[in-house]
Amino acid sequence: MTKLILASGSANRKTILNSLHLPFEVILANINEKSIVETNPLTRAKLLAKLKGESISRQYKAVVISADTFTSYGKKVLEKPQTINEAKTMLQFLSRKQTINNTGFYYNDPFKKIIFSKTIITQVKFRQFFDEEIEEYINKFPVKTWAAAYAASELYVMGMVEKVIGSLTGLTHGLPLEYLVPLLKKSGFHPHP
Repeated sequence: MTKLILASGSANRKTILNSLHLPFEVILANINEKSIVETNPLTRAKLLAKLKGESISRQYKAVVISADTFTSYGKKVLEKPQTINEAKTMLQFLSRKQTINNTGFYYNDPFKKIIFSKTIITQVKFRQFFDEEIEEYINKFPVKTWAAAYAASELYVMGMVEKVIGSLTGLTHGLPLEYLVPLLKKSGFHPHP
């Protein structure tokens, strides 16, 4: 059986890949994301996902899936906050804004010679956030583990989003299933509900 590797430690990516009922292994790519100086959000997301995937593909003969997700507003990029105060500032900034969720997605099947690399964008319009809500939110959720201090996979967070245009699973879980499932089928896997 062909080995399938997810080059990500994201709990949401593991959850969504588990939903396809395929055996896979998680192997983290060891790249220094801070060393990437690309500022264009579309290019940056694609490049980070590609670098992670290529790093694992060089080490293992397997189908490799990797991704990188962050939010942008114009040229401003919101990645994982380093502190609770930074998370609070990000959430205050996101209130009533329409942003872009950038999900860099990389898929490499060396057996079938399939390489797919793309940034999937999702427009996300947030409702107004209230000060007391933000305070409770940052104390309840693991905001430092999420790009832009939010994960749309959380039920409460879904209620903070007013409108979504684009990849739903790219936004909620950091893996665009509308691209992944057809690629897995081409590789001979049998994802199923």
